[in-house]
Amino acid sequence: RLLWEQDVGGSNPSTPTIDKKIMKKIEHKHALITGASSGIGLEISKYLAKKGMNIVITARREENLIELKKQIEDSYNVKVHIIAKDLSKKESPQEIYNFCKENMISIDFLVNNAGYGFVDEFEEYENSELDDFLNVLLNSLVKLTHLFLKDMKQNKFGKILQVSSVAGLIPSGSGAIGIYGNIKNFINEFSVTLNTTYKKSNIHVCSLCPGFTKTGFNERAGFKINYSDVPSFLVMDSKEVAKQGVEATLSYKEVYTVKGGFNRTTVFLTKLFPKKFIRYVFTKIVNFGR
Repeated sequence: RLLWEQDVGGSNPSTPTIDKKIMKKIEHKHALITGASSGIGLEISKYLAKKGMNIVITARREENLIELKKQIEDSYNVKVHIIAKDLSKKESPQEIYNFCKENMISIDFLVNNAGYGFVDEFEEYENSELDDFLNVLLNSLVKLTHLFLKDMKQNKFGKILQVSSVAGLIPSGSGAIGIYGNIKNFINEFSVTLNTTYKKSNIHVCSLCPGFTKTGFNERAGFKINYSDVPSFLVMDSKEVAKQGVEATLSYKEVYTVKGGFNRTTVFLTKLFPKKFIRYVFTKIVNFGR
């Protein structure tokens, strides 16, 4: 069902067409980006600032946020707010929301980008590690969406970008990386459900599915494969992924598979073979990368 992308509006399914009225609507409004200190989140922050949005950036590493704030404010005529929070802590989503309310910041564009992966077998992790993993990848995304969507509904406008993965579109492999794919599949379906439910309130939700992208994901997940070990045509630049994600959201896409990096071909090929075979192949790839 989610082969390439699901469109809500726009005549060409492969080329996002941004409504100029939307561009004017988001100017001088506020966007909140989680996991903004590096990778896709950092590039989305810059791209939205380039579009004229004031930015609220949050991540664990405050020193990186301070540097990003300076870069954005020196380059664009926008205001940047910093919230140093660890989304593995269950109270962080509410604290982020409280910060915005206390500072009278109305969030019109929410980007749930924070995330990381595991590569070891599922049973090898402590419950505390699993709590952290689920809080960052799943619970914080659902909670932040719930908190800010209520305000968006009251304001009769909102954009929500959930950074998912092609792993959520294909049969999962084994171990914790398989659980990662299961969570991303939920995020895709969650986004479709929300978009269907709240589009009447002028709220649009887009799930972005990038593939192999140059970020810090591999290092934190424990993959030993370097980007230089992978053919260049398979690897996406985080700046390009961020651009496609924002434009897909502004052009009413629902589930959007990033163009480039062999992403769409990979999703297509997995439809041609039995799921059992695909799981076997991806398990071998994960084991090779450990």
